[in-house]
Amino acid sequence: MHGEAHPDKLALRERREQTIAQLTEGFARDALSLEAFEARIEAAYCSETFAECDALVADLQRSHQAEAGVIEVARAALARDDQVTAVALAGLRPVDPLPILRALFSNIERCDQVTMPRSSRIEAIFGNVEIDLRRATFASGVTEIGVRAIFASIELVVPADVTVEVLGAGIFGNFEGATRTTADPDAPILRIVGSAVFASVVVKTLPPLRVARLAEQLRARRLLPP
Repeated sequence: MHGEAHPDKLALRERREQTIAQLTEGFARDALSLEAFEARIEAAYCSETFAECDALVADLQRSHQAEAGVIEVARAALARDDQVTAVALAGLRPVDPLPILRALFSNIERCDQVTMPRSSRIEAIFGNVEIDLRRATFASGVTEIGVRAIFASIELVVPADVTVEVLGAGIFGNFEGATRTTADPDAPILRIVGSAVFASVVVKTLPPLRVARLAEQLRARRLLPP
């Protein structure tokens, strides 16, 4: 066989895809910065040997193995009921202080009447997330949502009575949404930051639900006979 159908070419192409998957997984667990991830993805596409692919993920594999080793030791300690060791190892477990909503190979749709925390995260990895924030309550000042989509889609609907700052980046994907201010200088500020990698993030601004419902009522009244 010749050209792209040659077994060596096919094997290299599969190795590139495996490397990209490993880089994506590393980025998803914060083992890579956005800049490092983007540079390594580009290098993976340009790699010509297995060694070049291996070099791009060598440090990620060591980190993952070390993390797995800690988990195994903790499990062994718990199995022995060694409370001192178990408590000491528990301190090594990574703790995410931010409320996080994650869709992994799944679909999430929410429209909750909640008070938004100052900082939160939304992640979609091979999944879909649709969040309507028009029933949410925002405190004065800045509320920040970190958004990350990898081979996925995230759609955020925000109310028109809050100031919105969209500071996202698309890498082989789209991060759509416009920064918008309101007439009220004291309006809460919703800041959306993050990235879309082989994915789509869309931030839409719609009137608050109370305004939309009033408009529907007015339209319905006009349709009724006097």
